[in-house]
Amino acid sequence: MMWALEYDPDLFTLYEDPDSAEESKGKPKSIRQCGKFEREILKNRAKSNEAPLPISVFLVASVLKDRSTKLLTEARGLDDVVKILNDITGNLDARKACSGAMKLQKKYLKKWELVGAAMRLQKILKPTTKTNET
Repeated sequence: MMWALEYDPDLFTLYEDPDSAEESKGKPKSIRQCGKFEREILKNRAKSNEAPLPISVFLVASVLKDRSTKLLTEARGLDDVVKILNDITGNLDARKACSGAMKLQKKYLKKWELVGAAMRLQKILKPTTKTNET
């Protein structure tokens, strides 16, 4: 499931010959072929040079968000948390977890986009201070 979400057809060329590998151009055919998470990254590509967080982070966050009430009410210590999380893995709905992860990833990208826009606006509006030496 994780491989299907993060599949990128251009990734294989990086392993074959890293010197001749080109970056993914985001062509329509390439977008249709790669996995769901990779398509979302191509659509919502961040303007910064930072690499996006992997889908595994959002999958864990989705599962913890769904089971947060059970964790907060029943867990008395670390042993209880481990026991609850072990029970969750057996009864995990993969489709629900993936869709939740995609929603969390979309929220994350939107927030970072807003933070980046606010930082750019702050730089523009920031008054330039010059020291006059006389």
